[in-house]
Parts: sequence; structure tokens; C-alpha cells
Amino acid sequence: MAISETCKTAESAFYISCLAVLLLSGCTVPYMRVDPQLSAQAPALSVQGRQGWLINQELSFGDYSSSPVKRSWTKGYNIPFIVRFSGAKEKLGFSMQNSAGDKAELFCLGKLREIDLPVLNKAFEVNLKTTDAFTCAISSADQSFEFYSENLNQNPRFNAPTGQLKGPGVELSIRPVGSLEGGQSSWSTTALGYELLADGQVLAAVETLNDGRVWIGPELSVHQQLLAASVAAALLLRSSLAEHNDDLL
Repeated sequence: MAISETCKTAESAFYISCLAVLLLSGCTVPYMRVDPQLSAQAPALSVQGRQGWLINQELSFGDYSSSPVKRSWTKGYNIPFIVRFSGAKEKLGFSMQNSAGDKAELFCLGKLREIDLPVLNKAFEVNLKTTDAFTCAISSADQSFEFYSENLNQNPRFNAPTGQLKGPGVELSIRPVGSLEGGQSSWSTTALGYELLADGQVLAAVETLNDGRVWIGPELSVHQQLLAASVAAALLLRSSLAEHNDDLL
């Protein structure tokens, strides 16, 4: 009898929580605010494959698709700064391809320990005490590119996420988005998505809310668009801070 009452209480709490979410969102699915100039030039690309079974997971949006995502890899790769990371608990390996067949190979790391950060510091100005770092090495068109970010899981009001994609002919910074479509402030304690910028202009964006959406601006070259799509995919695939903390227990 006690078990039955407990189940009913838990079920009631669940439905009350769902109702509260619907009321807060005005009974519609919330979306992140997108830079007006970017949204006027680039269509929203809906993400497929983000939710559900993670074994052999494949991500796709618009003309871009990934290979099956490997969530662990033990082999060393001759790519700057990513040769040895003894403390990394999250590893992602996959490739992104556009409709023309151009490819980018990604090897990403998250859940790093302090022992790994000095290696990253040779390529980026890294906070050597951070516990919320995420980085990717990207190989495309026989060139190497590097993406590093901090505080992606933090409340952007108090600890704004930062990041940078750089390599031959490419240098983009990352900025969190904390506003909903229509300009309302988000109730979320983490960013709803991220923008990729150069000289203050938003050139691409990824919404990590819901199933995810991606925008890639026409100002970028075909190769730069593939790199932006690759970073967007990595941000959609990475783990949350809650998962990070669970692994540290």
C-alpha cells in the first residue's frame, strides 16, 4: 500500500512538473533567439539523430551528415595538442561530410582533468583550474584546425562560455545565447545555444535546446561552412555537466 501511494505521489509530481513547463513556455515549444541578419540569410536546419540510442549514433542537418559517432578512441593521432590526454573521460570521434563529399575528421575531448590542461595551454589561453573544458581537433583538406571552449555548462549570466575555432584562414569566436525567440529571457541555467562570430558578425549558430537546429551563413566559404557544421555537431553531441559530475563520483 505504501509503495502504491509513493508511486501515485511521484506520478502526480511528474505531471505537475510537465504542466509547469508548458505554462512557462506559453504551451509552445521554446526556441532560441537567432541573430536577425543570420536568420534572414540562412535557413534553420533541423537536426536528426541527436536523441535516442547512442551506439552508432549519426547526426545530420541540411546537407551535412556524420559518420557513426565513436564515444571512445584509444589510438594516438598526429594532430596538434590532442596526442595524449590521460585524464579525459569523454572522447568523441566522427567525421562530417557535405553533399559534395568534402569531409572533416573530428576528435573531441571533454571531462578533462587538470593534468591535461597544460597541453591545451600551448595552443590556447586556458584556465588551468577549469573543470568544464571541451576541445576538438579537426582535420580537413589536409589542414589542421583547433576548437577549444570553457564553461559551456555554466550559467551564462555568471560565467559566460568562451571558445575559439582557429586554423589556416579561419578564426571564429563563440558566444552563448541565453534569450528565447521574441526576446524573452530564458529560465534555463545554461545557454540555449551558441553563435560563431568574426569581427562581431554572427556567421553561424547552433541551438542545443530541444532536438537542435543549425544556421550557417553564406558569407563563409564552402570549406568554412563545413568547419562550422563540424563545430555545431560537436556541441550537439557533447555531454552535459550533470553527466560530467556523475562520472566523477
